[in-house]
Amino acid sequence: MTHSDHHRHCLILRGTRQQLLSEFLYLSRALKTPLICSQHLDQYDQLNQGRYKTCNFKQARQLLGSTQEAVLIDLTQGVSASALAILAGTVRGGGLFALGLPNGNWHDYLDQDLSRYLPWPHQHEQVHSYFKDYLWSRLQDASSPFNESVEPQAPLIALPVWPPNITLTSQQQQAQNQLFKLDADHYILTAARGRGKSTMLGDTLAKLSQSSLNLALVAPNQDAIGTLKAQFEQSLKQQESSAKWPFYAADALLADPQHWDVLIVDEAAMFPIPMLIELAKRAKHCVFSTTNYGYEGIGKGFGMRFTKHLKQLKSRSQQGVVYLTLEQPIRWGKNDPLEAWLNNTFFLGGDMANESPSETAIESLQYQTLSAKDWLQHPSQLSQAFQLLANAHYQTSADNLRWMLDDPSLSIHTLNHESGLLSLAIVSAEGGLPDSLSQAVMEGKRRPRGHLMPQSLLAHEGFAEAGQLNFWRISRIATQPSQHNLGYGSQLLENVEQSAPPECDFLCTSFAATPDVLHFWLKNGYRIVRLGTSKDHASGSYSIMLVKPLNQSANTISTSWQTRFIEKFTVNLMLQYHDLPSDLVLQILAGNHGEIGLPSLALLNPQEKSELALFIDHHKPFDSIRPTFLKACYQLAISQQLDAKNPSHLLMLEAALGRNLSDNQKKAQLDGKKAIYQTFKSLLKVKIGG
Repeated sequence: MTHSDHHRHCLILRGTRQQLLSEFLYLSRALKTPLICSQHLDQYDQLNQGRYKTCNFKQARQLLGSTQEAVLIDLTQGVSASALAILAGTVRGGGLFALGLPNGNWHDYLDQDLSRYLPWPHQHEQVHSYFKDYLWSRLQDASSPFNESVEPQAPLIALPVWPPNITLTSQQQQAQNQLFKLDADHYILTAARGRGKSTMLGDTLAKLSQSSLNLALVAPNQDAIGTLKAQFEQSLKQQESSAKWPFYAADALLADPQHWDVLIVDEAAMFPIPMLIELAKRAKHCVFSTTNYGYEGIGKGFGMRFTKHLKQLKSRSQQGVVYLTLEQPIRWGKNDPLEAWLNNTFFLGGDMANESPSETAIESLQYQTLSAKDWLQHPSQLSQAFQLLANAHYQTSADNLRWMLDDPSLSIHTLNHESGLLSLAIVSAEGGLPDSLSQAVMEGKRRPRGHLMPQSLLAHEGFAEAGQLNFWRISRIATQPSQHNLGYGSQLLENVEQSAPPECDFLCTSFAATPDVLHFWLKNGYRIVRLGTSKDHASGSYSIMLVKPLNQSANTISTSWQTRFIEKFTVNLMLQYHDLPSDLVLQILAGNHGEIGLPSLALLNPQEKSELALFIDHHKPFDSIRPTFLKACYQLAISQQLDAKNPSHLLMLEAALGRNLSDNQKKAQLDGKKAIYQTFKSLLKVKIGG
């Protein structure tokens, strides 16, 4: 490899920790502070005398956005796919990326990181890691950039130090010129790692700071924008000018009443979409920068979902949304072998090919069930499956690949056409917990790995029988984006149901509750049994759990669970779900509750019916019947007489719950309280009677 390649140097080092450290430090002695990442750091920290930095696998994520010159990942005690992918993306051209392996057969050594992927009662010393098989095969592949020294005692030549790139490329300059125009409400800047997003944004921010514009920068944390800040300061120095570093934590900016001219949000996909929507409202022009696929585990679902929300906002400028992208690598040279290897190994590069016709007859599709071991025999299918997950889900990381290969409770179900994969479901077998363990989970004393559904029903809902039951949880399901709404997902769920073993009591699922996704599961016969009490950080939505009974006993049990859920939900709506969207509230209230009857909060006694009649037919004040009106709305919603897409119906629910009426009042074209109350009277008269 010549210097002009500006590629990274990739090595496999062998030996004890002491030997790995000695050889790595020798190799990187001419490079800036080397970094060592390992499952456990005790020995490295004891030997350190300020010669290197350290981080464990969990801390690797904090280094996103940084630039390193030499990195050693010690794989002797465990393998973190995400740490490997993240840190490889931080190493600049001419730098060193080394993997440390033990002497002898790597597979003979226990992998302590494997336990993260194993549900109870599996132990890491009892399970074979197919991911390690896969990774080793990729390291040995002809395309692998890694070289292994067969003579470690031979003298090693230190690697060269490369000067930083301080001038913008033509591609960066073009993107910057677009930003300088400020003729769009929102700019979405996407690129793979190492393309110079941070450098370009730092320079742009410095130049804009010399104007009278009110600027702000938001990022998940300041550690993740070290390169951006360094370029900001360097550009100011070159301009012989000064400006305040305009960084704000997202919460602090949203709490600040002022309005911004330009807001830059770096690593935007690491924020919940609802927070991004609020940020978008706080500035005249917003720049959202993120990777279009990535080591941080964001998936392309972010871009699709977020863009959909942005397009719904009222445009303030000449253009609504402008897309910018950077393709030329900056941190390393073109055609870098390590980047190509990473993309191929972790399926990070490019979109999934879609050669299927717009609609394929369901009866012509092939259904297939695969285990983790099968993936190694079908690498092309593994590639299609993982890229489908990355395109469909908000969060998909390299760790998910290890999960798919190493969790023995998983089965993978696919619908295929002759041209490729159409739909995919990953199913996790859960439950069958001993009574003593179930009791400990209910008491909050135990939290065994895995078994999400029975643990949640035990610990949060107090359903004592949930632990002993057997569940098949659909943990992921995805269909090619161009093939949505053609019935493939529903067909796949039907196939999964037919494949469930006789001892399985329930199919089940848990996901971030949004109206479109909830509609899909309700349509397929799943019943709501739990709604989380806090929002998921990634999606900004509450998690919701649904089950589908597979036998008569399970049907009886799920009915009792539904009854308990709807009783609690009608109370909790007034206590803790003030920010749950009204259309979603109506969906949940109406969701497959036909068999369970009405909860007490939805039962109207004769006196309350008389009160409603006085409001409907006469002049009884609305405020005097608020509790009764709430009961009536609950009754109508649970009996599926209110439509979540009807503004007038949503207005009724919002009035009953004491919510803001303005949005749906405008949609319903109602002017003033008199018109609103008359609409309520008409709806109540038709649906309940007066």
